[in-house]
Amino acid sequence: MTTLQDHPEPVRGTAAWLLRGWRTPQHRDGLALVLSSGLTSVLGLVFWIVAARLYDPATVGVNSTVLSAMTLLGTAAQLNLGNALLRFVPVAGRHARALVVGCYATALAAATLAGAVFAAGAPWWAPELYAVFGGSELLAFFTLATPVWAVFVMQDYVLPAIKQARLVPLENLVFSLLKIVFLAGAAALGLWTGLAVAWVLATAVIVLLVSAYLARVLPRAPRDAAPPTVTARDVATFVRADYAGTVLLLAAVFGLPLAVLARLGPGAAAVYGIAWQIAYALYLVVNGMGQSLVAHVAADPDELETARRGMVHKAMALLLPASLAISAGAYPLMSLFGEHYAQEGTLLLVLLVLSAVPNVITWSTVWAARVRRDGRVLFGLPAAITAAVIGGSWFLMPVMGLAGTGVAWLGAQTVAAACILLARARPAGGSRPSPISRR
Repeated sequence: MTTLQDHPEPVRGTAAWLLRGWRTPQHRDGLALVLSSGLTSVLGLVFWIVAARLYDPATVGVNSTVLSAMTLLGTAAQLNLGNALLRFVPVAGRHARALVVGCYATALAAATLAGAVFAAGAPWWAPELYAVFGGSELLAFFTLATPVWAVFVMQDYVLPAIKQARLVPLENLVFSLLKIVFLAGAAALGLWTGLAVAWVLATAVIVLLVSAYLARVLPRAPRDAAPPTVTARDVATFVRADYAGTVLLLAAVFGLPLAVLARLGPGAAAVYGIAWQIAYALYLVVNGMGQSLVAHVAADPDELETARRGMVHKAMALLLPASLAISAGAYPLMSLFGEHYAQEGTLLLVLLVLSAVPNVITWSTVWAARVRRDGRVLFGLPAAITAAVIGGSWFLMPVMGLAGTGVAWLGAQTVAAACILLARARPAGGSRPSPISRR
């Protein structure tokens, strides 16, 4: 019988390749952000297991849908200012505090307005939510929760920008534990909206704690300080480059549950919401490593292509074994939530998890385009994926049920990744270089 001992060198070589390079600043900080996503996802899984055991599928479905809508609005309403803070705080010097405060204030105003507009128009674009929650309750929830979530999103960009990426896992660990504690308390009080309430209360606590920390560590600019090196125009130019594309992608990430609710009902929305929470954890691997890519390479764009390739290799080393393991254990994993989730969501989970592999190619391309300021990629690639996912899901759900959404995700990501790889394989001669920020 052939054993591992018969071929020790290839095994050691493979292990060395997987472990090599993680101590470099880019990959070290990226790994810290990936660890944060992993902790959040594992404890988020526990949160939804507890929720599925405490509440019936219909209640879980409407609560998960309202949370998806809120997180979509809050993430979109921060106007990609999180990315701007990641890019400009490191070079803002003693004006960093004013930059953070200004971006926070802008995001708070935009998110409050977005939440109020969504709630006011819910009878037209979310009649199912309006019928379940009522107009005044929706208005109160979205007006208060959306700006809190917008700041929460931005904090995960500010901490890496001030070279405190190691605090992000701790922040999200506390957030995830608080959600579970508050959920148990809400269920004990008999609140059928306990999932949404627990989520928002935990978010508010973390926002207050991190804001207090930032107020202590961010420097104050003296009165005789030189004019700021980062202007509002710099921030606006940076944000404008990729905001539209990000909003479109968020419509697929957080807005698709609304389509599932309308097309297949609250029970199916509950299953989709939980399966997507698991799969999205793998999507967040590329997001964390992309944040680190921008923070470490934006000032030296000549190193971008080398850094991008390193990011892809490290992400694949993490995602390939994880996606295969989750796919193999999809049925018992979904069974943790109940037999209904296992029966309806196993194939869906496999498809969604596998779609995270080509997402390494597509989303690493988007993060690299943020450094290059390539607006064609920043808008065109997310727009194409979103159109394929939402359009494909809408037409496939009546035929394939929930699995149709998984087919749409996997198909869109695979086709987009294949097009990117084919474009890179073509000779680069005669191509026009993309504009690069020199700041």
